[in-house]
Amino acid sequence: ILNGAVMTLAGSTLALDIAPKLSALVLIGSLIPTTYVGHAFWQEDVPASRAGQRTHFLKNLAIIGGLIAVLQEK
Repeated sequence: ILNGAVMTLAGSTLALDIAPKLSALVLIGSLIPTTYVGHAFWQEDVPASRAGQRTHFLKNLAIIGGLIAVLQEK
């Protein structure tokens, strides 16, 4: 619940352009452990489950990439 609240708050502040770099950092800090623990596709034995978890893992990596782009803005 706490992780979801942090993501919601940081995502909202990012969308409203309130401290975007801080918001992006908070989201990255929240997404990295969530992605590693929540979408560990390498531990899945069932091919369909592995594919689904890999999709979510890669989606989160793409989001992290977008957040890094926010950090690079002037």
